[in-house]
Parts: sequence; structure tokens; C-alpha cells
Amino acid sequence: MIEPIRIPDATAEPAAYVQALVDTLGDRDPLEVLRQTPTGVRAICGELTDERWRTPMAEGEWNALQVVGHLLDVEVVYGFRWRLILTQERPSYPGYDEKRWSLLPRPAPAELLAALEGLRAVNLAVLERGDGGRRVGVHGEQGEERFDLTVRKVAGHDLAHLNQLARTVAAATVTHG
Repeated sequence: MIEPIRIPDATAEPAAYVQALVDTLGDRDPLEVLRQTPTGVRAICGELTDERWRTPMAEGEWNALQVVGHLLDVEVVYGFRWRLILTQERPSYPGYDEKRWSLLPRPAPAELLAALEGLRAVNLAVLERGDGGRRVGVHGEQGEERFDLTVRKVAGHDLAHLNQLARTVAAATVTHG
């Protein structure tokens, strides 16, 4: 059994949420984690059938399609935020309701994986070649945050959701033999 990584609710406990993501990352290189995530997602999902893609770990939990869709949503959101921080002085950006976004339509699993890989590659080009330095943005729920913190948050977020995805796939595999 894979031990879950516990992350507090971002809206209810924003400071604890950020700290938990940073702690999950630890001393790992955030860009290396970001580079490896799409491959990790593909490896975890491996040979999932359509039925298993849509089987949640438990009642009220996300299925693999929703977890991977959430990773893509975060890639869209943070790609936008990173571009704002790199091109504006102290830009403000809103939070968003990840649970409601998780209910939005998704493409077929193969297309979803390809989209995550493609968008991550585009965002990595920005992160690896852009100089965020000490630039700052203002998150609508979490307050002021430095560019490098946003990168560390997303890398920790990736690790937490890779853990969730592995547990979801394991449960779906047991459920459907």
C-alpha cells in the first residue's frame, strides 16, 4: 500500500497548503521534478483500460482521468501566472475552484497525456530560460509569492498528485482485477 501524502485544503489553510507542498518537494530540484512528471504519469497509467481511467480510488475521490486533468489544469494556470510574473510588476491573479474544474470535459486519455507532456515542455522552456529571480506575484488566496516559490509549489504539487495517481490506479486495478 502506498502511503498518501497529506496536503491541507488550499482555500481553507493557504499557508499550511504552501508549506506542505514545499515540504513534499524537500531538497529535490524542482525543475527536475517538473521534467519527470509527464513520464511518471505515463508510467503510472501504463495500460489502464477506459474503465480503469474512470474508476475512483474510493467514493468521492477523483479517478485517474480527473487527477491527470487536474495536473493539466495546474499547468495551464501556472503557465499563465509564470508569464504574468515574468512580464509585469507584482501582478495579481485569482485562485480557482479545482473541484469544479475537475468536472469539466476532458479529451480521451491518450490526448490528455499528450497535452500534459506538450504544455509542460512549453512551460519548462519558460522556466529554464526565463529569469524569475526575485520577481513577485500576488495570489488571490495565498498572498504575495516569489517566482521561485511558485515553481517549488508546482513541483511539490506534482509529487503529491503522482502519489494520488499511483494510489488511484492501484485501487482501480484491484477493483477491476
